[in-house]
Amino acid sequence: MVNTKIQYCRYSSPVILFTFAECKQKSEEYEKEILDWKKQASQATTSITKLNRQINSKETQIEQLISQKQEIAEQCELERIALPVLSDAAEEEDSDGPQYDFSELDRAHLQERRPSARDRMDAEYRQKIESKSSEIERTAPNLRALDQYEAIQEKEKQVSQEFEAARKEEKQVADAYNTVKQKRYELFMEAFNHISSIIDKIYKQLTKSNTHPLGGTAYLNLENEDDPFLQGIKYTTMPPTKRFRDMEQLSGGEKTVAALALLFSIHSYRPSPFFILDEVDAALDNLNVAKVAQFIRSKSCQAARENQDAEDGHGFQSIVISLKDSFYDKAEALVGVYRDVDKR
Repeated sequence: MVNTKIQYCRYSSPVILFTFAECKQKSEEYEKEILDWKKQASQATTSITKLNRQINSKETQIEQLISQKQEIAEQCELERIALPVLSDAAEEEDSDGPQYDFSELDRAHLQERRPSARDRMDAEYRQKIESKSSEIERTAPNLRALDQYEAIQEKEKQVSQEFEAARKEEKQVADAYNTVKQKRYELFMEAFNHISSIIDKIYKQLTKSNTHPLGGTAYLNLENEDDPFLQGIKYTTMPPTKRFRDMEQLSGGEKTVAALALLFSIHSYRPSPFFILDEVDAALDNLNVAKVAQFIRSKSCQAARENQDAEDGHGFQSIVISLKDSFYDKAEALVGVYRDVDKR
């Protein structure tokens, strides 16, 4: 029976060894998993610390911006600049001060503010006052100190009056300048809007044909809509069946047609009694010569009928100098200039 038990233990020991090895492997896996979780927890703690620092930094920036906004509001109040408030007093208690709608601000204050004459004069007078104050401190006490003090007070009063007068004069000049600037802007935009609205219609008339009844496309764009005088105007034309290209890449004839469309559009805004065209057909082929001649003739007939309400602009009278018979045969009157061979 003892032998039987020993034999039984001999056969069962591999099972016990296998179970111990399996437990050891599981333990190592759990330890590895615990290390991974600790590593992730450490990374999460680092990320949280980093985010807290960022939050503190942003809160500091917000406080600085609020302080700057308050300083700007106080400066605008001193400069007598009315800021358009967006929120009311009840909303200000739960927000960071009043909210402003800067799109409603006067155009003159939207531009970059340069040091005004008032600022320069203020600095100059402050420097003079500091210089006088230094002289007073260096002067030894004497019986005339009170008289000197009164004289300085009088001088300071005079300087203050001069400063106030200069400030009022500067404000009047600035107001006059802003008025002229706004008037210039309105006149320019009136002309630009008219020309840009009609140039496409005129260009289509100059480029349409039986095969392309819709004609080409032309339009004007301001490079700076807020202050158009700081930059230029982009003029773009696309002849029929042609893709978009810069004006410099157009052919000579295409540039001529584009220039004529712009010329006729400008003329429609402030029409003159007549104008002269000197060999504008030099770079045009016969097809485009016929189109331009037909357009000019239609405008001449329109002027003769005194129809000033057409959508494509006013009619006009013109004197055309041309060497192409396909152009001048459309004229109502023809004057030939030639060399007198008898007189040399």
